[in-house]
Amino acid sequence: MFRRRANFGLDIGSSTVKAVQLRRTSRGVELDRFAAVPIYPNGRRTADVDVRTAKIAAVQRAVAAAKISAKHAITSVSGESIIVRYIQLPVMTEEELRNALRYEAEEYIPFHIDEVNLDSHILGVTEDGGSKRLNVLLVAAKKDVIAEHVNIVRGAGLVPELVDVDSFALFNCFEHGNRPGPDDVVLLVDVGAEVTNINIFHRGASQFARDINIGGDSITAAIQQKLNVDHAEAEHLKFAEGVHMVVAPKIASSEDDVDSPLINSLSGAIDGMTGDELGDDRLENQSSRVIRNALNALLAEIRRSIQFFENQVSGQPVTRVVMTGGTAKLPNIIPHFQQELGVPVVPLDPLQGVSVNRRNVDEHVLSNCREMLGVGVGLALRKVA
Repeated sequence: MFRRRANFGLDIGSSTVKAVQLRRTSRGVELDRFAAVPIYPNGRRTADVDVRTAKIAAVQRAVAAAKISAKHAITSVSGESIIVRYIQLPVMTEEELRNALRYEAEEYIPFHIDEVNLDSHILGVTEDGGSKRLNVLLVAAKKDVIAEHVNIVRGAGLVPELVDVDSFALFNCFEHGNRPGPDDVVLLVDVGAEVTNINIFHRGASQFARDINIGGDSITAAIQQKLNVDHAEAEHLKFAEGVHMVVAPKIASSEDDVDSPLINSLSGAIDGMTGDELGDDRLENQSSRVIRNALNALLAEIRRSIQFFENQVSGQPVTRVVMTGGTAKLPNIIPHFQQELGVPVVPLDPLQGVSVNRRNVDEHVLSNCREMLGVGVGLALRKVA
């Protein structure tokens, strides 16, 4: 019999490269090897660094550190150059859709159609007023972005087996280890260094996906600017302090379940105060305030996405948020998001449903970067040898 070709997931982020190799055993899927290495030695990109060269070197270091011998990599892209749209078309076959896709896509893509690679997936058929419509997932990626990504993979001496989209890889990871109910509407949030990937899962499929150009680096930059500290100190403050939770004072009420206007106004006033105004000018307290304000921009975009999905895509409310990514390790970020979004927020374990080969995997190293592996695991799951 022919053995399946060995592949591995290669997540080339903006600050870190993650290489993940899974294998199928009698007990299920196992994490066989992995590594996560920074792209830039000091943790940040400087003007004199060639990004492509730095990423190629980081890929090579990650593969070497993980001791992965496979040459075929499953990788992914994200950002503003990747457009995901959920559209409705007249009912047609897959072949007819392939032939019509180029013309139908022009209405939804903000780039010239010759500048993008197109792909689509039929999600199902809905009936509205006696007329049947085809629900289609449309993906467009700028050709130059794909070419640059492929060149980085090839430059590292690897073969790009498949190029996916980050948010879909994360969805694949979530789906493998979780079994949401038929009425669950789950928002996946992966907060990376430069980009936050979001994906809404409902009825066994991805129903909405979007990339937001806000991430952990935005928080670090805000701390640097507001507190006049260097990059290293800003990173330290970010992960050491996180979000200091502010709870409005409890006001007695005969109706505990009725919102008090006074409570709401107090909470809003407190949220707008600085560390000085709160009577504490310590750097740690100031940094938490900056972090909270920086996260407000991300939360605003997430709310916009939720509202769009609920009002125009499905009519179904999001029932919970599942959060991952390196920035998800910030102290109190999960309860803060739950407080602000008004729905349960829980962390994603990328290795849910995946065992660990303890002969090859250092548990201490794994515990330090587990939250960063969602996309890499989702990619590796595409073709598990």
